[in-house]
Amino acid sequence: MNPLAQVAKRVTLKELRLLLAVSRSGSILKAASEIGMTQPALSKAISELEATLGVRLFDRTNRGVCLTPHGDVLARRATGVFEELRQAGDELQSLTDADRGELRLGGTPAMCAGALPHVIAAVRLHRPRFTFRITELESARLASEVAARSVDLGIGRKPAGSSDELEFEPLFEDPLCIVAGAQHPLASKKSVKLKETALHPWTLPSGEEGIAAHLDAEFRRQGLSLPSPAVTTMSMLVRSELVAAHDHLTVMYGSVLRFGRLPASLRVLPVDLPTGIPVGLIRSKNRTLAPSAEVFIQVLRDAVSPMQAMKARHLARKTSGPATA
Repeated sequence: MNPLAQVAKRVTLKELRLLLAVSRSGSILKAASEIGMTQPALSKAISELEATLGVRLFDRTNRGVCLTPHGDVLARRATGVFEELRQAGDELQSLTDADRGELRLGGTPAMCAGALPHVIAAVRLHRPRFTFRITELESARLASEVAARSVDLGIGRKPAGSSDELEFEPLFEDPLCIVAGAQHPLASKKSVKLKETALHPWTLPSGEEGIAAHLDAEFRRQGLSLPSPAVTTMSMLVRSELVAAHDHLTVMYGSVLRFGRLPASLRVLPVDLPTGIPVGLIRSKNRTLAPSAEVFIQVLRDAVSPMQAMKARHLARKTSGPATA
């Protein structure tokens, strides 16, 4: 039997504890007294461990014992084993303790810019020992990362197609809102028709086929063509700056406008697009989540429930105040 097989199959945690006890004390007699064993029993246990491994672990001297090079290797590795077990115990305790825990969350850019920070703050207000690891992902990647268990939960729009590995819990339909800067010619109008927006340059998000498809469908329904965007970018900052400081129009999720901290110079135009984007929770089927995850999910449900009835006209009234620098 090779050394690896000997260690894995024949060396017990109890024997490793005894080895470390003798190593720390430098004396079999002293170690036996500290751990409540007789000296002969401890000496026998160490001798049996040496016989199992086929090497001497301690050198005996008149002043006690000291580790041999072989014993030093085993003692160092044994220390690592018990440290890993200690950490495993901490993780197991955190999994069963709803007041603490670590969650790995994936969110689309819209969720990361709006609802997700709001929900995390609400959770930590009452559960300050919660920790989060947030990954911002495009919609197409979000579902695959949840399926691969790289993240515990995904928050975003419904994945395309069906999956035997994932389940989607719808939370709300996120309304799409057409946004302009406060100085834009359409910003002060009480009523705006979709055809008026086609006369101005657009900045649209890239990588969000669902948004483009919804916009295109509504333009077509009204006998119009969706304008070719002057700028296409996933950057929320670039889009906000082009809209706030120039004459561009863009489209944003209602949840970003409701929960996010966007420039005060943005205005939601009073154009209600008839349908929104289904947004919800993506999780793996048949996977048991920690109590901390269930706490987060309930706070998420409560936080976004007002979005179920929100329309662009509500957000238009909310952002109709005077612009600030």
